[in-house]
Amino acid sequence: MKRLLFSLILLAALVGLACCHVWYLSGQTRALSQQLEQAQQQVQAGNWDEAQAITQKAWTQWEGLMFYLHTTLHHEDIDQVSTAFQETLAILEQKEQPGEYAAANARILYQLELLLEAELPSLKNIL
Repeated sequence: MKRLLFSLILLAALVGLACCHVWYLSGQTRALSQQLEQAQQQVQAGNWDEAQAITQKAWTQWEGLMFYLHTTLHHEDIDQVSTAFQETLAILEQKEQPGEYAAANARILYQLELLLEAELPSLKNIL
């Protein structure tokens, strides 16, 4: 009986931790996405320097999450987002190609969405 009770407590703890992870990751990706959308609006308004500052802030926030992300997610997924950030920052330095910037920014947003989607409990992820 003690083993069963211990197993149930352990299972409940794991489910709770998984839920906390998804909640935290959701909040972080949402915050990053909002910043990147603000940067996109700044580029559309012609404020390249402001867009670069916002994107740099998002990159700094992303870098601050690296230890947690590398502990909980696939390294390839994290590397793809990091590479897309660097590409976007390089485009912002040129201040010339809003279309190319929009595509690179959209790539980051989509990859952030995929990160969260991969962690959600769904039939697709289980199978």
